[in-house]
Amino acid sequence: MLAACSGDPVANTPETGPIPGRNPGGTSSSSGSSTLVGTWRVKLVVEVPGDVQTWITTWRFNADGSCHQTMVTESLAEGTPRTRDRDCSFSVNGSNVDITFIGGEMLSLEYSFAGFSPNRLVLDGFEYQRLA
Repeated sequence: MLAACSGDPVANTPETGPIPGRNPGGTSSSSGSSTLVGTWRVKLVVEVPGDVQTWITTWRFNADGSCHQTMVTESLAEGTPRTRDRDCSFSVNGSNVDITFIGGEMLSLEYSFAGFSPNRLVLDGFEYQRLA
C-alpha cells in the first residue's frame, strides 16, 4: 500500500509514527486483542521541504500481549535507511489499542478494520495490511 501525506511534521514523525485521533469513516470497530494478533505493515511516501521520504511501519502483535514496532525511514536526499525497533506490550481498551514501550513511553491508538476485512487494520487513520 502506498499513501501520500502532506508532510506535516506535527501529524506524523518517523520517531512516533501516526499520531492518535485520525480515523477516517467507513471502518468497523472490533473488540478483543485476538483480532490484532499478527504482523501489520503500512508504507507512506511523505514530501517534506527539499526531500521525499519513505516511511515503513510494521507492528507485530502477539497473542501473549507483547508487541514489536519496526520503523524504517528513508530520505531520498540522504539515500540511507534508518531503522528503529521497539519492544512493547499492548492491551485493547474498547476501540483503542494501548501500547506501552519498554522504557515506559505509552501510546493509545484508535483501531478498526476497513471494509470489515480482517486483513485491513486501521490504526489512527492509516491502513495497515496483514502480512502472510
